[in-house]
Amino acid sequence: MAGVKTERFQRIAVEEGYIIPEIAALERMSPATPAWNELLAALLDLGEGRIRAMDADGIATQVCVVSGNSLQDIDPIQGNELAALANDRLADAARRYPGRITGLAAFAPLDPKRAASEIERGAKKLGLKGAIIKSHSGGQYLDDRKFWPIFETLQALDVPLYIHPRNPSPDMSKPLDVFGFKVGWSWAVETATHVVRLIGNGVLDQFPRLRIVIGHMGEGLPFLLDRIDNRYFWEYEMAGLAPKLKRKPSDYVRDNIVVTTSGMNYAPPLLMTIQMLGIDNVLFAADSPFERVADCVKAIDDLALSDRDKEKIYSRNAKCVFAL
Repeated sequence: MAGVKTERFQRIAVEEGYIIPEIAALERMSPATPAWNELLAALLDLGEGRIRAMDADGIATQVCVVSGNSLQDIDPIQGNELAALANDRLADAARRYPGRITGLAAFAPLDPKRAASEIERGAKKLGLKGAIIKSHSGGQYLDDRKFWPIFETLQALDVPLYIHPRNPSPDMSKPLDVFGFKVGWSWAVETATHVVRLIGNGVLDQFPRLRIVIGHMGEGLPFLLDRIDNRYFWEYEMAGLAPKLKRKPSDYVRDNIVVTTSGMNYAPPLLMTIQMLGIDNVLFAADSPFERVADCVKAIDDLALSDRDKEKIYSRNAKCVFAL
């Protein structure tokens, strides 16, 4: 790809933000600080400015995900109409910059059948590579059976679902409301809880071929797997009940979930995550424009790993997960 600083590697970044003006208008984005205005301008750019930034940072391809939470909290008819508009704009950018920009379909899950139809349209008509959800929708989580048409569609299409963090649900928000720790702590707790609900309430037994992607080094889950397994069986034993899952909780994490490095490009947790999940389950994400991409690239380049393993993290695993 002309102009891209690939160096030794082709780099595919798989959680890169964008937004369209119609969705940005619904988001509560005040106060409009200079830093926020600069961030918003980067999110709105699906054109030459984005490509120039990718070239400067040595990113060959972005898998883009829509920013903002409003799609999931407003009336779901309006939400899916806006999701369709965002998906159309993203697909148009992918056509204008083939091989450089692709992405995941947005949807509003509170109307599950309409949401499933939009995911299918995104994959079959627009060429998008999966679906993106910002965790809960007005406090509702996808383990509720009413949302299962979404999983039926994802599994039938054989495309992944990316679960991205957001502010905690109303029942969780008050104890987690500590200024300065929202993104670094409470978002991870909320999203990891969503994944645990999907595992513990049988979604992955019902949909065994479902592939879920979560960012930020697995939102802390890889570091707790042994204890989760141990205490899962302990709780059932203490209650005198037979475990209802078909496998250990950690088996679902290793078999159905892949994690990205977004915002967590630090050697010790990354190396431990590889040890816990295996190198094939880790993908590179820069999380632009919310993170400094050059720092993310340098962190992976500097890891004490073979070039073959770095190539897996940077591109080979993403090509497999997203069928790029």
